[in-house]
Amino acid sequence: MSDVEASAFAGRFACDFQSFDEDAPWRRAEVLREVLADASACTWGWSGAGRQRADAPLPGRIYRRSDTVVFVEVIVRATPYVRTAAAPDPDDYPEGEDSESWVELPGTIGRSCAPPESDASWTAVEPRWVRMTVPVTRAPEDGRLVVDPGLLAESAGDPAGDR
Repeated sequence: MSDVEASAFAGRFACDFQSFDEDAPWRRAEVLREVLADASACTWGWSGAGRQRADAPLPGRIYRRSDTVVFVEVIVRATPYVRTAAAPDPDDYPEGEDSESWVELPGTIGRSCAPPESDASWTAVEPRWVRMTVPVTRAPEDGRLVVDPGLLAESAGDPAGDR
């Protein structure tokens, strides 16, 4: 995989990892499950409460461990929200379904879990920049790009400055 390919994939993942919506909690898990090496990690990094939208990914430093393992430092703008109205009735959004049907448009490569920028129940507050290291590799079964959080634990001994 090229550095550009790894960086683009890491930016996409970072935006989805930092995005969530307690009114549709299943959406984040569904989206992350498709891009993680271990689908059970799809709930990591979020308590299930609150709403946040991440965008504007800025891939930066790259540490290449091998031809198929690349660590990409990504910075994303994360906008948290505060609830300003009552939560919707859970029966209005059955688990695993959205109020809008998913339509695959030409050029689409996958879903995002970033909630809409505006929602009558939420108000955006001051955004902030968030940095994370995304370990990108290839899935052994089909060669697609995936994020493998286990690789971070393996590299814990590597100094961050070397990345």
